[in-house]
Amino acid sequence: MILKRFLAIFCAFAVLLGGCGKDDSAPENPEDASSVSESEESVPEESEQESSDESSKEEPETSGDTSSAGGESSGDGASSGEESTPVPEQPKSPPRVSLSNRIIELGEVLVLHISNVESSEVVADTDLPHNSLFYPDGDGLTVLLPISYNEAPGNYTLSIQARDKTFDYTIMVVDREFEVQNLTISEDTVGATDTAEANQEWEQKIEPLKMLASPDKYWEGPFMQPVQGEITTEFGSIRYTNGSASSTRHSGIDIAAAQGTSIAAANNGKILFADFLQLTGNTVVIDHGFGLKSFYYHMDSLNVKEGDMVQTGDIVGTVGSTGYSTGPHLHYSLLVNNVFINPWTAFEHGI
Repeated sequence: MILKRFLAIFCAFAVLLGGCGKDDSAPENPEDASSVSESEESVPEESEQESSDESSKEEPETSGDTSSAGGESSGDGASSGEESTPVPEQPKSPPRVSLSNRIIELGEVLVLHISNVESSEVVADTDLPHNSLFYPDGDGLTVLLPISYNEAPGNYTLSIQARDKTFDYTIMVVDREFEVQNLTISEDTVGATDTAEANQEWEQKIEPLKMLASPDKYWEGPFMQPVQGEITTEFGSIRYTNGSASSTRHSGIDIAAAQGTSIAAANNGKILFADFLQLTGNTVVIDHGFGLKSFYYHMDSLNVKEGDMVQTGDIVGTVGSTGYSTGPHLHYSLLVNNVFINPWTAFEHGI
């Protein structure tokens, strides 16, 4: 009896101490149990992290079709898995034609501008003799069509095909009265300047320049008269020299002025030529763009050189009597390609 009570007391103490009736599969101490529990709980976290890492590694492969760095795909709408609707092109404005005149005198220039077109969209046809080209200008193209003083008066056709539109015009070229002049010049001057050698020099150095055409439009507004003075010979004059039965045409205007008087550039442009020629003396040629050029002859001195850019009013030289000349004056000519035109129109109204 006493023994049974002792055993019962002993077991009660043992239970309190955890040594009686324990589970062999449990950890031997609480710290071990806590450690195992934390380890088991961390496994899912590691698995989720690995899964997340793998998922993030796979995302570029699955999302590469719908997005990219910088949002490049946002423009094609692929992120929604649907094809984007193309934006319709804005319709072009219709071509429009501006013609400076339909009735034009000999020696003038016809200015044609076509708006809302490119050069590949235009075809022009005319029976007016010309070597002109279209040049990009503002909202379209511009071409200068000179009418030679030698052209026969009458009606001429002009047809323009601009994209799907056709513009047909009749251009009436009308006659004008030209001055007839009888000029006397010393045989010494003729023999020294108007020779086969002098004309060959002109052909080699000046004629090629006539067909050069800058695609840049340098000139602005009306031209200025390069020097003030008496007009001794008008544009287009029919000239007989020293009683000759055959005549020549005067390509510009002669302005008499005192030797040494400053000569101004008639408008903005680029100096194509500045040198002495046996036929025309000290000579300057200015390119104004689009095939438009001005010529200055017989100058005493030159103030510019080839390649210089000049502005309206810049001094290009001084009045003289060099070359085929009877006295101090400036011969001034204006031409489009190889066709001389009336400078007075340029002075009064521009081109």
